[in-house]
Amino acid sequence: MKILLKLFSLKLVASLLGLLYSILQVHYFGASRTIEIYFAAQSLVYLVTSLTQSGQLAEVFLPEYHKLNNITAGLGYKGLNVVINRMVLFGTILMVLIFVFAHYFVDLMVPGFTQEDKDFAALIFRILLPVLYLALMNSFYITVLNAEERFGRAELLGLTNTIVNILVLVVLYPFIQLWALVISFIIGKIIEFVFYVWQLFKNGYRFQWIISIPEFDHISFFKTMQSTFLYVGATQIYNIVLTASISFLPEGVYAIFKYVQNLSNKIKGLFIQPFITIFFTRYSMLLQKAQPVFKEFNKNIISIININTIVIIGTILLGDFIIDLIWGGKKFDMDDVQLAYLFLLFNIIAVLFSSLGTIYRKMVVAHGKAKKMYLFWVIAQLLSALFSYILIKYFNIYGLLFIIPTSIFLTFSTSYLVYKSTKNTIMYQLVTKNNLIVLLTIGIAIGIKYFLNNTLHIDNKIQLGLLFSLSLILLSLRPIFTTYKVLKEE
Repeated sequence: MKILLKLFSLKLVASLLGLLYSILQVHYFGASRTIEIYFAAQSLVYLVTSLTQSGQLAEVFLPEYHKLNNITAGLGYKGLNVVINRMVLFGTILMVLIFVFAHYFVDLMVPGFTQEDKDFAALIFRILLPVLYLALMNSFYITVLNAEERFGRAELLGLTNTIVNILVLVVLYPFIQLWALVISFIIGKIIEFVFYVWQLFKNGYRFQWIISIPEFDHISFFKTMQSTFLYVGATQIYNIVLTASISFLPEGVYAIFKYVQNLSNKIKGLFIQPFITIFFTRYSMLLQKAQPVFKEFNKNIISIININTIVIIGTILLGDFIIDLIWGGKKFDMDDVQLAYLFLLFNIIAVLFSSLGTIYRKMVVAHGKAKKMYLFWVIAQLLSALFSYILIKYFNIYGLLFIIPTSIFLTFSTSYLVYKSTKNTIMYQLVTKNNLIVLLTIGIAIGIKYFLNNTLHIDNKIQLGLLFSLSLILLSLRPIFTTYKVLKEE
């Protein structure tokens, strides 16, 4: 409980600063093509990073790290060096190839942009590309820190990083405009890398140039890439199809889509990620020690559902008010606010699916079934790509609304199915008193929103906002009390 509160408090401050950063972005750039070019270049960097599969391999490495330390204390760090050194070699080859063919990737990602916009995106992309080295190493470093139960490091870093991003943007924007975002992004990744290395160094980690150790079967470990490569490839097909389809929509839609996506990611990081971070580490350790895991699963699944309930009803009741408050202005008019509100509603539904899916994904990885899960995810991502093309082509912006929750639901479903194929699975009852009350609470929130907006016709925004806030507080009491009761039993 204390660890959870520590993570939440750090993430709360970081999220508030992150919100300030997004307010500044909207204030400076609005829903313009300029910020869309930056988002396109940034998305390409994330695409290349995902091709290294560092995120997936870092998850798979956590159980291996525990196994190595069970053999000899400190052996896990040697295994980490083996993985890092090999990943850097692979990343170098990949980065050189991507740098040379950058224009082709940009053409593929945003075909609806003008040639001038594509050239600008390619330039930004090439400048950001060296960040790949830091990103792939950071994935493993934070996993090992969590494995050592050094919780809160990433959250403290996120806080520092956001402060630096804000300062760089405010100071440099009057002189170099968009390039201020580019510089702040690069500085942020450098800070992350230095911080993680420093934290690991204090914990006994020392870098060594080694590419193998007898106790660690690195060949078998990296064979995981064979199954994850198909998944990563399918994921990038989905991302490319999605972004390419959006690029043909009116100017500003992609910017609003990305603003809201970033906001929903912050919401998930603040309210959900602390549970996930602690759960995966403890669940993996309990399995290694052959101890019961039901209690750990049960308290986390109940807590996550309750927290998502509060987030959903809060979004329904106050989402449009908050968006107008933080983003509304000359460069972000009421049409932009309403579209952002619709995107936020659908993204928050996706956060619920993602939260549940992440729980099952972590358990699948802990049970050593990651390869099977990634093969199932290939199908889910290819279906998502197909849906993206069809929905946007025939339904335009309204089709875009459904894509994110649909894609997340598909990966959640496949994670659940793979988990059910493991031995001694935990049975979760979908139809429970708590879940029925959750549905009723969300229904009441929808009713209140419709009634106050369309029946009472209250024109005073402050008065309306206070009524919605009071409704949110009252509807949140039971989920908060239930979550507290579950966690207190720890």
